[in-house]
Amino acid sequence: MNMDSHLQEDLSTNNENLYTNELGIPPPRQENITELSRYLIDLRGAVNEKSYLFQRHELEQGFERITLRTREMNFEKDYLYSNLRALEQINLVERRLNHYKSLEESNNSQPPQWFINFFNDPNVGFLALKREMVSLETRQIQRLEALETRQIQRLEALETRQIQRLEALEVRQNQRSDVIEESLRSIDQKLSKQEYRYYRLHNIQLRSLGKSIDVVPFVNGQEPDFDLPQIHSIEDIENLTKDQCTRYLDGYGIQYGPNETIKLKERLRNAVGLESLGDNEFLLSGFR
Repeated sequence: MNMDSHLQEDLSTNNENLYTNELGIPPPRQENITELSRYLIDLRGAVNEKSYLFQRHELEQGFERITLRTREMNFEKDYLYSNLRALEQINLVERRLNHYKSLEESNNSQPPQWFINFFNDPNVGFLALKREMVSLETRQIQRLEALETRQIQRLEALETRQIQRLEALEVRQNQRSDVIEESLRSIDQKLSKQEYRYYRLHNIQLRSLGKSIDVVPFVNGQEPDFDLPQIHSIEDIENLTKDQCTRYLDGYGIQYGPNETIKLKERLRNAVGLESLGDNEFLLSGFR
């Protein structure tokens, strides 16, 4: 009972230090739910932001320390590698110097054999000198022949590679030419088919006006053979022989059966655009 009364006394007391803070959060204007809730939210947000900034500062400081340490380690590594290369170079130069010193000491202590022979016996010395000259000339000739052989081999290899490249280039050019030719043929075929369709539609329009039709080119773009009778009306189809009719159908790319008769003429009628009412009602007969 005493504790409850003490708690009520603390809550009812207006303590000015209760809302004093270092975060710049203004105290509640009144002690009510709205103002106290606003103050509590702002205070918590400020505390969280301060904690976040502190942790961020710590992370940035840690990152800077890591970066500095990495830079120092890289500098030390570069120094060690550079020093190691310098020591290796010093070692190689010392070995080279010792090698030349040994050669010089050997030459100074022992003259060539031909020189010794020459002083001991001039005749023998001259013979030895002559043999040395002949041997030197022989070695020079052998070197020149070997060099010439290598040059010839290199030229032959280069020529072989050039021939192979030219052959490969020719093959690629031929392949490209074949592709281009095939594309051109395909384009020609499409254009010829388009031209055939145009003439056929044009003839349908002419027949709707009661006019004779024009000669329709074959699907390959060529005009019908000169020995074939020209077709301008349904009567021209009626007077064709079976061979003439099938040649027309082949030229227009129309498929047909081997035993067809009147059906051949009907197919040809449709192929050239004879599709008026009178053309369709015309009674076609078999071949004579």
